[in-house]
Amino acid sequence: MNENLVKKPKKDEEDIVEEEEDIELEDDEEESSSSDTKKTEDDPKKKMFLLMGIIVGGALILLLILYIASLFTTRTYNYEDMETILKDAAVAYFVDHPDQLPKNDGDAVVVDSSNLVYEGKMNDLSTYRNDGVACTGTVQVENVSGEYVYIPFLNCGESYSSVELASKIEEDNPTVSNGNGLYAINKARVFRGENVNNYVQLDKSLWRVVKINNDGTITLIHATGLDFYQPWDNRYNEERLYESGINNYSVSRIKDYLQKLYSNPSKDDGEEILSNNDKARLVSFTVCVGSRKTSSEGRNNAEECRQKVQNQKLGLLTLSDYLVASLDTTCKSADTKSCMNYNYLTTDDEWWLATPNAEDTSTVFKVDRSGVVKAEIASTYSRVRPVITLNSHTMFASGKGTADKPYKIK
Repeated sequence: MNENLVKKPKKDEEDIVEEEEDIELEDDEEESSSSDTKKTEDDPKKKMFLLMGIIVGGALILLLILYIASLFTTRTYNYEDMETILKDAAVAYFVDHPDQLPKNDGDAVVVDSSNLVYEGKMNDLSTYRNDGVACTGTVQVENVSGEYVYIPFLNCGESYSSVELASKIEEDNPTVSNGNGLYAINKARVFRGENVNNYVQLDKSLWRVVKINNDGTITLIHATGLDFYQPWDNRYNEERLYESGINNYSVSRIKDYLQKLYSNPSKDDGEEILSNNDKARLVSFTVCVGSRKTSSEGRNNAEECRQKVQNQKLGLLTLSDYLVASLDTTCKSADTKSCMNYNYLTTDDEWWLATPNAEDTSTVFKVDRSGVVKAEIASTYSRVRPVITLNSHTMFASGKGTADKPYKIK
């Protein structure tokens, strides 16, 4: 055996144990380092979820507090809301009492808010406000061609009162005796002049107030006229020996056309100038259709109203109504060109009047593009400017009667 070889000593058992412990310690340190790294990465996520939880929880608590508070807080309704409550309560009331509804066209009945409260259809009006304002209310129900129109009236003293359109117009336009404005003529209040604030916006189209009648109804004329032209009449005339038309309004094409325009308008042709809501505000009226001569003087419808067509929903303006709208003192008859002056009824197009010319059987008065009145063959084509009448209980909603802020109704 080679003595130069040195035998490698065996490791002491304690050294082996120490090495194993060192290895385990290193492993633990690595695991701890990895765990710390993971914790460092997870901490922002946990904080984010925690923050979101706090926000959501806080929002839920806030909503719960607001809900509980609402149970002990009395809502204050505005006056328009209260009018709606009155109307809805009346509708519910007459569902239970249909025998009390007005039977005939034009009839009306009134129910008081106290009856509606007694019947359990609404609360006392005092409960809808918390400002101490005392209110009373009624609802008028009108029969309009078999349909029932409910009109609420709310009276809260100086704080608020439901206002009819006619009253609002008169409030904004005190009666005058000269200049532009509203004139008292034959128990009616008539607009005269070039610059008057008498625009009314209905659902489908813009109109202008001609006059407030002595029963509180309001006569309106279409602001511009329809976008298409119609003959006044185009039947065969024995006097003219051709289809020049016959100037008898009662059997005229224009009367038939106006009835169609009301009952069965063509949407494609732009004939729908009234919504159902608009129609519910209309009343039937009498169209004065008597003839007069071109030189006849007078602006009070005395000649025109010698003949009448009753129960119309759409009509045309009379010659007298056009003449009286002018403030020119020389405007007295159809052949006076000055009637175009200071007259809000003039437009930039020609349009038919309801008045026939008494000098023959085929000509009718119309207003030309410059505002001058002319007698024209009935079979020629001109614009139609329908006339309607709003009922006396049409309620004012907003507006000032100007072109940019017309009156609007409820």
